[in-house]
Amino acid sequence: MNRNEILKIIYIQRDYILAEKLCAAKQDEQNTLMLARVLFYEKKYNRAAIFFRRIHHYTEYGYCELFEGNKKKAERIWSELEDTSPLIMWAKSLIGYIEKRQIKEPTFFQIRNFYESDLDTLLSLKHIKWSENLINSIQFFGEINTEVYKYTARVLYNHGYYDLSEKFLNTGKEYVYEDAELHFIEAQLRLSQNRKIAARKSLERLLEISPCYYPAKKLLEKIK
Repeated sequence: MNRNEILKIIYIQRDYILAEKLCAAKQDEQNTLMLARVLFYEKKYNRAAIFFRRIHHYTEYGYCELFEGNKKKAERIWSELEDTSPLIMWAKSLIGYIEKRQIKEPTFFQIRNFYESDLDTLLSLKHIKWSENLINSIQFFGEINTEVYKYTARVLYNHGYYDLSEKFLNTGKEYVYEDAELHFIEAQLRLSQNRKIAARKSLERLLEISPCYYPAKKLLEKIK
């Protein structure tokens, strides 16, 4: 069976049981990795974990265990890995953030690349306490990357925590008022609250800062 047929089974037929059998029979690492990632993004973490482990992708395997609620197991998996990538280093520190204990200092790009996605997933899975603890590290993160306030506001907005989202938007604007995305999230928030006049004002301020910001132009057209 060629790669296109495997792709059809995974992405079109979504017959993951058949895909699992074929990948196992052929010991095809590339297709197994693809299947594991599809299962992961569909939040089938218990199945994805089996395949990540089989092909020795232990960083992702640890994330599967964490998102399944097995924090200690994830920590054991990650503790055995060498610091060979920014993701591994972030993952090791993530346990400390969600347990409110001392951890290594993240880099600017680790916060940019991983914080928002992890917070979003933790909230989606109703790991509320872990999410709160991660957010409570924001002042620490903000000393390294002030965009963390925007990331937090966007995740909270997407999950319907409008009051908290506004709090972090305001703090973000105190640090980087010129960040167009902050004003765009604010406009979306205002629309969700049915405050069209306030949303227009946010978009108009945004376009003063960044006249070519296309999403703002389109949204402004819709609400005028």
